[in-house]
Amino acid sequence: MVGFEELEISVLATGGDVWVSAQSRLGAVFAVRCRPPNWSHVLGVDGRPSPAGWLRDAVRYARKDGDIATQARSVGRALTDLVFGVPEIGALLQRTRGVAGTSGAQVLVRVLAAPHEVSAWPWELMHDPERPGRYLTMARDVHVVRSGRSRTYPVRQEPVAPPLNLLLVMSSPPKEGSADTETPFDLYAEKRSLLRELRPLEQAGLLRIVVEDRPTVEGLRALMGQQRNGFHLLHYLGHANPSGLKLERPNGRGTLVHSREFAMLLHQLPDLRLAVFAGCETARAPDEERADDGWAGPVSTADLCVRDASPMVIGMRAVLPFGTERLLTRFFYQALTAGHSVAESLRLARLAIDGDEDCGGPLLNWAVPSLLVGGSTPGPVVDPDAAATPVAVRQQVGLRLGVRQGELRFISRLAELREAVDVLSGRTPARLLHVVGMPATGKSALLDRVIEEFDPSIAYLFISSKTLLDKPDPVAMLAELVVEVLEMKGVSTVPRGDRDSSEWWDRVVGGLDKVRLAIVIDDGDLLAGGEPGGKDVLEALGVLTSRRGSARLAVVATQQLEGLTKGMKDSEVRVIRLDPLSWSEVWQWIRRNLPALARFGEADLRRYYDDIRHLEDWERLAGAVSDDELDRGDDLRELVRRFSVNVVHEAASAPIGGEFYGAALRRPLRLAVAGPHTADRHDEIASVVTQCAIAQGVPGRVVVSGATGYGESALGELVPPEQAFHDEATSDADRLLRDVSQAGADIVVVDHGESEQIADGDALVQVVAVNGKLVIESGDHPDAPVFLGREDGGRAAAGMPYLYAPRTITKKESAAPVLELEGTTCAALYVAVAAMLVWATDRDLAAGEVRDILIASSSPIAAGGGTKPGSLSIDRALTATRRKAVERALGGESMQLGQLLAETSVRPELAVPILDDLVAAGAVHQVVRGGVEQFEAAPDPVR
Repeated sequence: MVGFEELEISVLATGGDVWVSAQSRLGAVFAVRCRPPNWSHVLGVDGRPSPAGWLRDAVRYARKDGDIATQARSVGRALTDLVFGVPEIGALLQRTRGVAGTSGAQVLVRVLAAPHEVSAWPWELMHDPERPGRYLTMARDVHVVRSGRSRTYPVRQEPVAPPLNLLLVMSSPPKEGSADTETPFDLYAEKRSLLRELRPLEQAGLLRIVVEDRPTVEGLRALMGQQRNGFHLLHYLGHANPSGLKLERPNGRGTLVHSREFAMLLHQLPDLRLAVFAGCETARAPDEERADDGWAGPVSTADLCVRDASPMVIGMRAVLPFGTERLLTRFFYQALTAGHSVAESLRLARLAIDGDEDCGGPLLNWAVPSLLVGGSTPGPVVDPDAAATPVAVRQQVGLRLGVRQGELRFISRLAELREAVDVLSGRTPARLLHVVGMPATGKSALLDRVIEEFDPSIAYLFISSKTLLDKPDPVAMLAELVVEVLEMKGVSTVPRGDRDSSEWWDRVVGGLDKVRLAIVIDDGDLLAGGEPGGKDVLEALGVLTSRRGSARLAVVATQQLEGLTKGMKDSEVRVIRLDPLSWSEVWQWIRRNLPALARFGEADLRRYYDDIRHLEDWERLAGAVSDDELDRGDDLRELVRRFSVNVVHEAASAPIGGEFYGAALRRPLRLAVAGPHTADRHDEIASVVTQCAIAQGVPGRVVVSGATGYGESALGELVPPEQAFHDEATSDADRLLRDVSQAGADIVVVDHGESEQIADGDALVQVVAVNGKLVIESGDHPDAPVFLGREDGGRAAAGMPYLYAPRTITKKESAAPVLELEGTTCAALYVAVAAMLVWATDRDLAAGEVRDILIASSSPIAAGGGTKPGSLSIDRALTATRRKAVERALGGESMQLGQLLAETSVRPELAVPILDDLVAAGAVHQVVRGGVEQFEAAPDPVR
């Protein structure tokens, strides 16, 4: 076993000077007075820069230009000169290395730096005095670690016989409002990625992994107490800041657990050898001191844990991209379980990061992890000579038929994933799960991901309705497939014999009482589309959901299938609603995964959301930005212009799913615009509506009809004039009505401009409105049957309220780039945008209900006469719509927060504040049942 020759170095700053000391068993040098580095000169910038802040920015924005490389060398040289520039200390390092080399040991350089401003300097960037072009911590014979400033437990040094017990804690609570700036991440994807990297070690019997992905303080305490022999390793991946870790409360909301409290929690692990904190900046001390910080001043989470609980801790000094975290985890644990020392394992992981094509090179990601030790040496944790017993792998049993599988990549779907996993795993009373949403919103991919999260004891059948309906007897086909899955699982089944398909299916379902089985039906709209066999399959599935057993059913459709829910209690049905991916979700993903783009900021990137529609395209753009080392908005605009030419939106040449059978799929909203000022501006209008949606937190983009490619979804489509209107003949009533109907427009804007209203205009608009269309009419004419968007208001139809909308949309009103339009056209489009965003937020609304919400949420304006005009407010209209959606999701049952967030289409950062307001108003009651917080509608809600 390789040992260490230790070299202790202390760097203490006081009174404007730095006092440097060093000692090993070969000698000692104490209290050499030095001048601290002039970081402004070292970094070549004005002011009082911090090398710690410089490193955080370099990593966060993936900077790898020549300046960063030069600055990194300068910072490393300054730190090296400060310590080893003292001749006696440099000579002591040489002697220590010589002795270590002759004995086959490695040099362990322990750096103790104080106060926290000096400790925050990136000591991992020190150069090797013998090889000035190489960093010391990358040398084969030297390790640079940080010394803890205090320790409150006995040293634990002996290696452990395998398997090592690893507690993997993963935390990503839902956002609770716009002030919550934490970047949500795909917790399940990261868990799957980490477990995939560690699976060979687990199968070899070297690791025993316990995962906690809903970590509460109470749950972790119970888990630690239940684990036989305790945990030797702790790995935390999740949100954190310099003050602590963000865990969950029992009600599902996030809570910041202070570093001291978490360190005390780890007291329950007396045999803990190593804690790895992959969360954000866990090795960075808070900027402000607390009253109880004491002599140590502000200290990081890593410092506190090495002081109170763990002899070795790895923390992060910046926010690492997830790709780098995966590399770190893979190579670190591979080396650790092979018997390498903790220090050597971290060095190998650093080398792997530095040599990676995406994470290495000139990037400084390798320098972010810091190893802190509290008295023991960072030697092996596992005994390399001890025999390990391989573990048998449990295989998952199931079938996927007729289902197109894409890449298993999701972002910001944590609440939905959790709810689906809970329902289909039998953890809730629900027997039926409806996953609904527009085409191409990721419904099938969500359930594909859910199956990946199943415990191996759960069997599954994932099949498209089209595959079933292609058979002469779809019910018999369904029964055969379920029997096949059961036989794969080793469960005895009932032969068909001379039974008809319905009788056989009833017998098969009767044998599922104790079998954990999830049946997932894709393209569920086909079952309600009048196709032969569709009704029979619905009835067969109804038999399944009517039985009390362990089998569960999930159906993917654009809307709920009433034929399945008849006779079922509210508690037996769960609904997950998926919207198109919103810009805020894409931006949060960019922040954590594409640091090269994050340097431009959200405001610069959001304008390209219209054109860059896939995560893969954002990744390609980030690569181009990184290669060209761009950091100005003008440069990015030109790059996107050239880049967009090569972005191919693959057209959906053949209908898929329900469209193939003519089933009535719910589709994006369609907006038709006719007027003298909007001709040939449909792309521009679509872009402006998209930017308004972004500003209002409505997910999805608006595209010109026909511009949605394969695998893409939109909240709305703008019907071009050649499909719905003719610029030269908007007064042709018959053609207008016919074209609106053929184009399927839901919202119709007719702007007459300065022309006189046609004689039959009122009748035309009324007919269109009666057919379920929302009509917005404006212009210099006296009457407006639905909405009036003129500046002066004019006269309204008898007894009908009307709205004022601004003649010119200002940035204050839209919070987004706007069309250069004034007057009635601008006003009409403003109303249309408001209507589309409200309707897209709740697709269960009818046209008249959308109109009523806009009118009810408008601000009264003092006016003479009997009418009460209102000033249109998109904010109030959307708040009212979201409130109704949250209330409807609650219905007549009690729900936990996670269930409620999954059932409503409102994003967590918007839904949670609304829920809090409903509780405060008495419209929703907050109750605790069985120790779990739940929400339920009040019997007589206060409005």
